[in-house]
Amino acid sequence: MITLASYYETFFKLGRAVLEMLGSIYQVPVEPADLEELRTNMLSMPAHEDVPEGVCLLREAGFRLMTLTNSPPDKDGSPLERAGLAHFFERQFRVDSVRRFKPAPEPYHLVTELLKVAPPAICLIAARTWDTLGAQSVGFSAGLVTRTGNAPLPIHGLPQPQVVATDLVRLARQMIAL
Repeated sequence: MITLASYYETFFKLGRAVLEMLGSIYQVPVEPADLEELRTNMLSMPAHEDVPEGVCLLREAGFRLMTLTNSPPDKDGSPLERAGLAHFFERQFRVDSVRRFKPAPEPYHLVTELLKVAPPAICLIAARTWDTLGAQSVGFSAGLVTRTGNAPLPIHGLPQPQVVATDLVRLARQMIAL
């Protein structure tokens, strides 16, 4: 919502502010230790069990793997580094350099410009429909991982992901088969 209003704050500042806002709404005190715990947890979320095998399958099949994250750089390393997955990826892109959050077009354009690759040559894989829609709006193809509580948005006229699967291993196998 702040991107739509032409403002920018880092993802972690937004997370902290939302926690403080919810504390105010529900009259629950939020202490500095709570805010630090939120930051630590945002940086150290574990990967889903299927992710290492899925990214390994894609890389072994010859796909170039990059990430595009709303998370800013951190002195303690990226969430991918902390999850032990960074070595699978050629490059990690962050929205902070364009100061616009996904699904705005600028973060996706950043990737194409820095890689010097045309949008149709890129397939974004995500577990969120808003992310696939943002990528497809600039010409990327998309794969959607439909974990619990997630599904494609079935609206006629909106682009649908080319590949949909319940986990990254299944999605990777479908992409390799294509």
